[in-house]
Amino acid sequence: MKKQPHEERGWVKGLSMWPNLIPGDILKAEDVPVAELKAGMIVVFSETDRENHIVHRLLSIRNADNKFVIKSGGDRSGPDNEPWYFASTDRIRRVTGVLRRGHYRSIGSISIPAVLSPPLLVRLYCGLVRKLFW
Repeated sequence: MKKQPHEERGWVKGLSMWPNLIPGDILKAEDVPVAELKAGMIVVFSETDRENHIVHRLLSIRNADNKFVIKSGGDRSGPDNEPWYFASTDRIRRVTGVLRRGHYRSIGSISIPAVLSPPLLVRLYCGLVRKLFW
């Protein structure tokens, strides 16, 4: 019998993943072994000294001496300066869906670039998505 993954839900607060995720989107995530992650996936990072979680897209992942080195970044905010380090036995939450129109939809592994995103355009886009898809 295959073990069911542990699922969690949470909502997006910031704009670092805009335009793919917007503030108020509700995400569904499941715990997966770090070894199963691939570039392009969206994951939830937790820091022990922070109350909030960080949702970012994986830019690269490599195994170095049984430790995984992960580089990530927001679709809008760009790559993080510092990589994340995980042991081969660690698990991480992979985002499996976003709630839109009452149904969880899967999130693709391709980033929609947000090259020019003045605040007014971001607010208009978020309002339009809420009207059409919530």
